[in-house]
Amino acid sequence: MKKYLKSPKNPSLKYIYRVDDIHPRMLWERFYTLMDLFKEYEVVPLLGIIPDNKDDSLNYEEENPLYWKLIKEMVEKGDIEICQHGYQHIYSTIQKSINQNLYGRVSPSEFANLPYNVQLKKIKKGREILESYGLHTDIWMAPSHTNDKNTFRALKNLGFRYITDGISVYPFKKHGLTFIPQQIWEPKREFISGIFTICLHLDDLTDELIEDIKNHLKSEDEIISFSEATKLENRLSHSFLNTAYKGKRIAYYHVIRRIRHLKSSLNKYEVEAPKNIQK
Repeated sequence: MKKYLKSPKNPSLKYIYRVDDIHPRMLWERFYTLMDLFKEYEVVPLLGIIPDNKDDSLNYEEENPLYWKLIKEMVEKGDIEICQHGYQHIYSTIQKSINQNLYGRVSPSEFANLPYNVQLKKIKKGREILESYGLHTDIWMAPSHTNDKNTFRALKNLGFRYITDGISVYPFKKHGLTFIPQQIWEPKREFISGIFTICLHLDDLTDELIEDIKNHLKSEDEIISFSEATKLENRLSHSFLNTAYKGKRIAYYHVIRRIRHLKSSLNKYEVEAPKNIQK
């Protein structure tokens, strides 16, 4: 990982922090480390709350009995904002994701490819769990970025308004919902205007990454909350910039993929060539 590099302040460049996979058996020490950092620099992150986590790969510690109370208190104090991160985080289908369908890749999904009524029931159950603990949100975060038209239809009918996802530089509307883009997974220098959401996972939170985050938080870059992003004025030029950025990301990915494929082929040749010579 490259250390975060400071760049000249761009008044049209803004960042959002989001943290995925929040649940009672997460890595608590890393969670507190991250929350303390955000509070120190007065940054309000968006936390993806799994209503009823059944994904054993995310269970690192014993369940914290004070979890729901703590999250509610943090929301009430204005330290965090929350969104619904799926239902149980259990993957049941394979689907091209909102980001990955641009690149021809597929991901496991908790929702996409399931019938509308099944998705509606799961999303509704998740929302009811959150509300039973006094937590209310109209923001959606799908596990592995995987949604389909039935997901969007269910979300809209259940009163959701926003999705934290999408490859663009400015918010855009689609399927009756507003998408706040999510493009990067660590603090990095951006040279264009727009809103960049940094997606963090506690199990990827190394000491080096924490240091990068700290350097970013104390830099001159403007870091806003998710709710602030939803209130930004939509301009005609944003649509053009969104299209241009998406095209750039697709082209960059395919170039990198070709380079990696070429390197892999060369490495394979170098390994097999000596064997053929010996024969």
